[in-house]
Amino acid sequence: MDEQRHETTALLGPAHPLLSDKEHECLSSYVRKCDRRLMFYLCMGYATDSLNKMALSNAKIAGLTSDLNLRGTDINWALGAYYLGCFVFQLPSNLILKKVRPTYWLSGSIFCWSLVTILTAFVTSARQLIWCRFMFGAVQAGYLTGSIYYISFWYPRHMVRRRMGFFFASAGLGGICVGPLCSVLTSMDSKWLPWQRIFVVIGAISLLWSLLGPFVLADYPDTASFLSSDEQQLILKIMEHQNTVASTQQVRFVQVKMALLDFKVWLWTAIDFCANAATQVNGMFGPSIIESHGYSPQTAQALTALTNFMAFSGMASIAYTARILRGSSTAIALSNILTICGFLLALCSSNPSVHILALFVFSFASPQPAAHGPAWQMCNLQGNTKPAMAAAMASAFGGLGPLATAFVYRDEDRPQYTRGHLVCLLMTVACFVVTLVLRRVLAKENRRRDLDCGDLEGMSDEQVQDLADNHPHFRYRL
Repeated sequence: MDEQRHETTALLGPAHPLLSDKEHECLSSYVRKCDRRLMFYLCMGYATDSLNKMALSNAKIAGLTSDLNLRGTDINWALGAYYLGCFVFQLPSNLILKKVRPTYWLSGSIFCWSLVTILTAFVTSARQLIWCRFMFGAVQAGYLTGSIYYISFWYPRHMVRRRMGFFFASAGLGGICVGPLCSVLTSMDSKWLPWQRIFVVIGAISLLWSLLGPFVLADYPDTASFLSSDEQQLILKIMEHQNTVASTQQVRFVQVKMALLDFKVWLWTAIDFCANAATQVNGMFGPSIIESHGYSPQTAQALTALTNFMAFSGMASIAYTARILRGSSTAIALSNILTICGFLLALCSSNPSVHILALFVFSFASPQPAAHGPAWQMCNLQGNTKPAMAAAMASAFGGLGPLATAFVYRDEDRPQYTRGHLVCLLMTVACFVVTLVLRRVLAKENRRRDLDCGDLEGMSDEQVQDLADNHPHFRYRL
């Protein structure tokens, strides 16, 4: 409580009175309600997203390739089509969120991708499979960036990073479940083929979850029926100071332009691009890598629960590592170093046991930068539109990283996968370098603002709001 009080006092700054004991208790009550209701729904929704994304990699070793007579790079195109769909539809997704009720947008996204996954069970050719995965990416595009933006206007700035950690960790939770689930579905007898059962059951699980959205989620803090009037007034007081009261603000195209021209946003996007390339190796090719060392499809699917547990552990730790290491940039750099060690281990040995060990290492470390990056970005952006646009840019262009991964891990390179490991190693090195550059840029800007606080005299309230994180009193978190 004392630490939360100190951080909240720092957040409000000298222009506001210190929070009273009653207000601190009220804030704690507000956060507990949001965590148990909103964060739980968002996290479980992202877990089902992970189930749906990994369905294809598990279906691949359950007979999909032979039953559809897939040849050459057909499966790579199917894996990559998802990221193309995300890229095309991600940029406008958060701007649409400003016009559509978040409750319907987020739960509707889950509902739509569930239907696409179920329909994928009935494809009969490589072309149909590729189009289904493209559509899956298109309808899923709004959920990740929408959830990130949604969290940012429900929680005070200093609380966002920890919630982001739990949110991204939930993807690992879905990954832990998908392997054993697919192993059971592959072993069952029914009129449907094993890979068809995988798509139908996983799609049905997420579809049922989507139906709870309108009853669990609320659009904005000031319109939420589950909050007391005191809680609403307090969070509005904090959010008004942060300029993140989403319910009363409209899309500001001047802030859209600011996001597009801000080179810091592009550096965060570069971090996402490089980090995501390595992050998706386990999700897209983990079962194939394990199977290539002589394991049966059912055993390989079951063993992915262990690699996904490592990914879950890594992502869950980001809620604390950035705090312990006193900065997201340090946490990203450390996880990059661990990821580099994992890929070097895979490249420098031909021993199957060492390869499996390497898979465990980079499955644990590689997801962390992909989760730290958006959290670091969102706690360093202000304004009512710039954070949404920046999050969409990072997710869209950053999401193209796995597109490269989809084409460098080829079946003809089994079991070493030298080309794929080398490309991901180089991408991780690039992520490490860009992280250090961005940290230096932010620290330099903070020092400049400490020396020159700027002059806001003569500016209207609207002009001050449009300064966003360029406000002279704003300080970046490293």
